[in-house]
Amino acid sequence: MSTDTTAPADTAVPADTPAEAARTPRRWLRPRYVATGLIVLLLLLVAGWTGLTHWQLVSSSNRFDDGDYAGSEAAAQRFLTMSPFEDHKGHFAIGTARAADGDLDTAETELTTALSTAPPADECAVRINLALVQETQGNDFRDAEDTDAANERYDAATATLADAPEECRPSGSGTDERMSQQEERVGESQEQMNNPQEPGEGDEGSDEGESSGEGEGQESGGGGQSGGSSGDDDGQEQGGSGGEESQSGQSDEETDERLEELEERRRESEQRHSESNGGGSGSGVREPGSKPW
Repeated sequence: MSTDTTAPADTAVPADTPAEAARTPRRWLRPRYVATGLIVLLLLLVAGWTGLTHWQLVSSSNRFDDGDYAGSEAAAQRFLTMSPFEDHKGHFAIGTARAADGDLDTAETELTTALSTAPPADECAVRINLALVQETQGNDFRDAEDTDAANERYDAATATLADAPEECRPSGSGTDERMSQQEERVGESQEQMNNPQEPGEGDEGSDEGESSGEGEGQESGGGGQSGGSSGDDDGQEQGGSGGEESQSGQSDEETDERLEELEERRRESEQRHSESNGGGSGSGVREPGSKPW
C-alpha cells in the first residue's frame, strides 16, 4: 500500500490588479466627502436660520423707530415663533412696543415675562423699561385720584429698580445713574401725592393783600374795605388758575421725559448687545433696546 506524500499545493490569493488597487482608496474617501458635505450643509442651514431669526429683531427695531408699534410687535412675535433661544428679547420687544402704544397692562405682563428669563446682563434694560411702565401706571392712578392704586404702582417701580443685580449698577456707570434718577423721580411723585404742599406763595400774597385792604378800610372807610375784598378774590382766582396750568405742564413734561428715557434705554441696550456680538447694524435689534433690544 503506497502513501501519497505529495504536499498539497498552496492556495494563492490573486493580487489586485493596478486598476482595482487605485479604486480602493476612493471607496474609503467617498463616505468622508458625503459626511463633510452634510456638515457644511448643516452649518449653512444653521447660519441662515440664525440670520433670519435675528432679522426679526432688526425689523422690530426699525418698525419701532418708524412709529409702527403693531409691526414692531409682529416682528417680535415671529422671533419668538422661530427661535427657541433668548425668549426674553422677544418679550422685551413686545412689551416696549406695547408701552409706546399706551397699552401699559400688556406691556407690564410682557416685560415681567422677559425679566423672568433674562440673564443678569440683560436684566438692566428690562428692569428700567418695566419700572417706567409701572411709574406711568402710578401717575395715571394719581391723576385719577386713586391714591391706593398709585402707591402700589410706585412701590412696584421702586422694587423693580432696587432688586436689580449688581451687574446693572456699577458705581458711576450710566445705568446706575439712570436707575438712581428713576428712583428719585418715583419717590418725589409719591411724596407729593401723599403729602401735598400747603397753599403756596399765591395764597400768602392773597392774605397780605387782604390784611392791607382791611388796614386801609379802617383808615379811609368802607370803600377801602370793599376794594381790599375785591383784590383778594381776583388774586385767589389768578393764583388757582396759575397752579392748575403749572400742574398740567409738569405732568406733560414728566410724560415726555419718560418716553425719551425709554427710547434712550432701548438704544443703549441695543448698542451693548451689538458690541457683544462683534458690532454691526444687525446685532440685537439694531445698533429699545438694539430697538427693541
